[in-house]
Amino acid sequence: METAQPRHTRTPRGTLSQQLLLDTAMEIVDIGGVGGFSMRALGARLNIDPTAVYRHFRTKNELLEALADRVVRGDEPLPHTGDPRADIRETFAQLRRSLLRHPTLAPIVLRRPPGGEASWERTNHAIGLLRDAGLPDRQASDAYTTLLFYTLGHALTEARHTAATIAKKGLDATVTPITAISSSASRYPHLAAVADHLAADMQAQFHDGLSLILAALAI
Repeated sequence: METAQPRHTRTPRGTLSQQLLLDTAMEIVDIGGVGGFSMRALGARLNIDPTAVYRHFRTKNELLEALADRVVRGDEPLPHTGDPRADIRETFAQLRRSLLRHPTLAPIVLRRPPGGEASWERTNHAIGLLRDAGLPDRQASDAYTTLLFYTLGHALTEARHTAATIAKKGLDATVTPITAISSSASRYPHLAAVADHLAADMQAQFHDGLSLILAALAI
């Protein structure tokens, strides 16, 4: 006996919007990764002709760029507490959290140059905080790129682990800590000495590293 296949309810005429398309595309990418996304898959999920998507996004890449910009924007308002150090820390912590909420999109954010409104808004905010903290313009620029690349690199390491877990066990799977490093103490004594710390809580590692960077900047 054949198993009935789930049918998606047809999207009512006149209700298709960029918001709906992005929400649905995000659901597809969160579960199946960027490789599992296509305009055809998006059309099937919404029960619409895929050509309807092109009225809102000219290409698949344009849609993926909009998704990446949404991840950069995140769900939290940019911090404005009046404490530049605390706000700088929270600005980059927000970016990390947003990337980890959508781990399959983290590599896209890393590969694509910032070009969306959210990217410019977050960049302007972060550089403004660094200038408010007393850094001259050149140093504020260098500090921003250092903090950005640190955050993206750290989040990408975590995101790959999370995405691999989701691919194997599904979206609701519990993500286990990154496997501890096992090495020969006699051959790699320094690595063996810090192995437990390298496999420690990644969130704590992120904040500890952030503190080191801010301390070096005298912020």
